[in-house]
Amino acid sequence: MDQKKIYNHAKISKDYARRDYLDKAEQQIIEELKNVLPKFNMLDMGVGGGRTTGYFLALVNSYIGADYAPNMIAECKKKFKNKKVFEVLDVRNMSKFSDNMFDFILFSYNGIDSFGLKDRETALKEIKRVLKNGGYYSFSSHNINWKGLYNLFTFRNIYTKLVNKADNGKNLLSKFIIFLEAVFINIWLNFQNKSFNIKFHIDRLRKEGQGNLTDNSLNGKAKIFYTSYKSQILQLTKSGFKNISAYSINGIKTRDENELNQGGWIYYLCQIEK
Repeated sequence: MDQKKIYNHAKISKDYARRDYLDKAEQQIIEELKNVLPKFNMLDMGVGGGRTTGYFLALVNSYIGADYAPNMIAECKKKFKNKKVFEVLDVRNMSKFSDNMFDFILFSYNGIDSFGLKDRETALKEIKRVLKNGGYYSFSSHNINWKGLYNLFTFRNIYTKLVNKADNGKNLLSKFIIFLEAVFINIWLNFQNKSFNIKFHIDRLRKEGQGNLTDNSLNGKAKIFYTSYKSQILQLTKSGFKNISAYSINGIKTRDENELNQGGWIYYLCQIEK
């Protein structure tokens, strides 16, 4: 299924619209930029249902929230009724924005991981174009070296997740139905990843430093791009970004891969040099 169709599904967009929080790393990044944010023109790319909008809108000089899924933007407009700051827009083609328009671009919640390597590079070129020289780019990305990655694909993890999600998962019949669903998802994930040995598949991607995985998010329908810390730093450097900092899931700014690999995501903050 097309990734855009998945995120544009009414059920998914409504779920995203209920989210209203900042991760620890996002809080840390705000703290580091707090003295300059009031001067910044900000693009909140992949804004989803407006999870981050309320936190940044009052901090920056100007704010635009954008997403390529129209239903996501529709939810944002419901949530922030008096704010005409939302656009339906694909980061890979931001032709409606002029060069050097923004001081700060946030691409949170691993939005860039919806794209494969080629589209990821296209997105970075567009981000570079619309950022001012010295402008900041912050984003999060799935970590291929996450220590808990194997567990996403185990039957036990899938079954437990389904039981916890179900409102009526306590009686024997419902548990049996959930059991069958977990079996199906387990087989489906192996099929989608073209491997009946997920550990071998993940280990191969780790050696390559990056690659696509269909994990159990969004019911196993979306391909997610996972990358290592080193591969991501290399890509950013080649694309013209400097002063690259990484933050662990715990909000710790660090280069220690042991700390970074504690979580499934790594957060980055960098500046563009033109």
